[in-house]
Amino acid sequence: MNKGVEPIKAQVLDIFEVTEGIYELELQAPAVVEQARPGQFAMLRTGSGGKPYLARPMGIYDVNPKRSSISILFEVHGAGTQAMAQLQPGNTVDLLAPLGNGFAVAEDTRRALVIGGGIGVAPLYPLLCQLRRQDVETEIMLGAQCGERMLALERLVPLGMVTRLYTDNGTMGKQGYPTDDLPEVLRYGRFDQVFCCGPMPLMRGVARICGDYRTPCQVSLEERMGCGFGICVCCVVDVRDAEGNIAKKRVCYDGPVFDGQEVVW
Repeated sequence: MNKGVEPIKAQVLDIFEVTEGIYELELQAPAVVEQARPGQFAMLRTGSGGKPYLARPMGIYDVNPKRSSISILFEVHGAGTQAMAQLQPGNTVDLLAPLGNGFAVAEDTRRALVIGGGIGVAPLYPLLCQLRRQDVETEIMLGAQCGERMLALERLVPLGMVTRLYTDNGTMGKQGYPTDDLPEVLRYGRFDQVFCCGPMPLMRGVARICGDYRTPCQVSLEERMGCGFGICVCCVVDVRDAEGNIAKKRVCYDGPVFDGQEVVW
């Protein structure tokens, strides 16, 4: 999926802090808008003080054909993302997108369950829009540390999908985690497919429970990357084939979306 993707200079249209330490960045990128599929990502590179930083992998959060733009949701963790947070409208960044293999919605899917945790909701929003366009009956389970860090609700609510919210401290929705209720939801929901993105413990738990209930599950993995094309081989994960043999795959090239039962957690 990464063949034929050319790096571009993308202009910053808007950037703002969604909640403490988490930003939404809108970039003008007409070519990316035309090609991007739910679950794909971008490699974004900026610099500060003359220091070049390695490109950062970022899930594509939203696509706006009217503005020929894509949006990225990111959290400040280190020097690279701190430099991104200092961007201003009119600045340009190096952008390589869309990359990777995104979510695959089977044609016979009638009911889907989408589970997100924290900033992992970012690549799930385009998927939710696709599911709505395809008239797939969809429910959402969303977790966060606290109510202030429950992201994307302004986008999710208008979709009109049944949504269950969970917070670690109980400040919004139910106290706990989506995996607390997942067995019961799967038992009675009769879902054809589960899609998940979030912290590793969440995805591991979702994959395990889906395996117990024999419900197909796709997870979007996040790993450190250098190139985004599979050349540097620094984003390798262990996977298991149908015969139980362990192999290695690159998150940037073979993923970032994998079958949850394939990943060696």
